[in-house]
Amino acid sequence: MIQTPRLQLLPCSLEHFELLLQGNDHLADLLGISIQEGWTEYPEMVLVAYDKLRNDPAMLGWFFYLVIHREDRRLIGAGGFKGKPNGDGLVEMGYEITEDYREQGLGTEMAEALIRFAFGHSYVHRVIAHTEEEYNASVKILQKAGMRFVGTIKNKENEDLWEWEITRSQYEEK
Repeated sequence: MIQTPRLQLLPCSLEHFELLLQGNDHLADLLGISIQEGWTEYPEMVLVAYDKLRNDPAMLGWFFYLVIHREDRRLIGAGGFKGKPNGDGLVEMGYEITEDYREQGLGTEMAEALIRFAFGHSYVHRVIAHTEEEYNASVKILQKAGMRFVGTIKNKENEDLWEWEITRSQYEEK
């Protein structure tokens, strides 16, 4: 688990995924939290992420995290990494915060925690993230977390995305 002043980032285990797939109440009861409908904008990703973790249990910790607001005891989003670091020490992160909890600095708090977690492993040399090709809240979060614009890339659907990165040396200079 990754702790910040206001958040708990809980690695989503197979058990957590299975309870989520049965309905939010089952996971809420296990964790002693509340889970509102719409806690994620991408509910289809729960099943996809579950299948990926089931096929590669070593991804736990380098994959899907449940984001819990500590004081409110509420699931407010998801985040994590798109998989284990590659052979070059590169890992990609992603995150989301439910609408009710935006504009409070929680996205930045989560991004900084994920970056800190990644660089807590000596074999990680670079953390990247992708955003839509526009100046939006995600861009502001990445900038506040110390990430720098790298350039534009194409995703699998051939759409343009902005790529952001922070290297270990940039992180250590902060």
